Amino acid sequence: MALFLKINRTYLDQKNLDQKKEFKSFISTLFNWRPDSYIIPPVSKNSNEKENPSIIKSPTTSQINKILINRSIIIIAKYLLLEIGVFTLLILTNYKVEIPEKAYQIRLIEFFTNGILPFTISSMGLYLNFKGVIYLWLSLNYDVITFIVAIIYRFIFRKSILIQSGILTPSEYASLEEWIITFLFNTKHLFNAPLISSSPREFWSIRWHLLLNESLKELGYLPINNLFSTIFSKKIANIMGVLGSFGISGLIHEYYLITNFNIWTGEHFFFFMTHGIIFILWEIIFNNNNNNNKSKNEDTMIGKFLKWILFLIIHLILLPALIEPSIRKLEFSDMSSSISKLFVKEL
Repeated sequence: MALFLKINRTYLDQKNLDQKKEFKSFISTLFNWRPDSYIIPPVSKNSNEKENPSIIKSPTTSQINKILINRSIIIIAKYLLLEIGVFTLLILTNYKVEIPEKAYQIRLIEFFTNGILPFTISSMGLYLNFKGVIYLWLSLNYDVITFIVAIIYRFIFRKSILIQSGILTPSEYASLEEWIITFLFNTKHLFNAPLISSSPREFWSIRWHLLLNESLKELGYLPINNLFSTIFSKKIANIMGVLGSFGISGLIHEYYLITNFNIWTGEHFFFFMTHGIIFILWEIIFNNNNNNNKSKNEDTMIGKFLKWILFLIIHLILLPALIEPSIRKLEFSDMSSSISKLFVKEL
């Protein structure tokens, strides 16, 4: 994947690619596939000439300080929410919520054939709480890394010291500085408010775990799309590419379960492939592909809210397939949140 990205892609400006590409080290382009905004816009409003969009502007001290203050507040807030989430999770586990051993996809079949409910309200509450804890933990780790990089850039990263001491060459310093600036200022957060997603495309492509988004496209979508495009129509190739991307994600999650818990139930693969099918059906039903020349009509607030409700229901129905394989083998008493443990012991 790294070789493919280095040879076939440039992340400086994907919309207006120059004929001559400049290939940088893979690590220096790691965050350029998720540009969010520029410190100084590429095209100045006060200039008649277009500036080079590949030039990344250096931030001011006040802009770095703003990042540090913002991240420190967010880290404290998320840590407190994480402690509350872990505390609630430990309380719920004390009630011995039963987690079925039978795979969720089999229980869904039994629901449609025999009317046996595949989950209970108490188990769904546990699953939601567990996913909230995982989301906060992943998001908090990303914020902590951002905060550490900002501190290094603000107080330690000095051109004269690093170059004169021979630690970095001028070229290496420029590449590393570009990476830091892109990471801190021009990159979307790892999680871009996933709770407000009103469609599968918005959730998976824009708001949930964006660092893996491009990797899954390169590993799943592009190879399968290119394969099928030589045989079938573009629409069929796109559909198979989407399924390929979700399939790769499912296999990665299954590999995680096998390596960490030595189990394989197929539930994670079922979860992601079902979401891939829902992704495709959603696009077809709500006509989000916009293949014709008509302009796309914006949804009303009521329309977005109804779609949000529908997507939430779908997500809740499939959530046990994502959570149960891990939660069956996880020892909640080993969770590292010392504050929550202390409160639970005293109850």
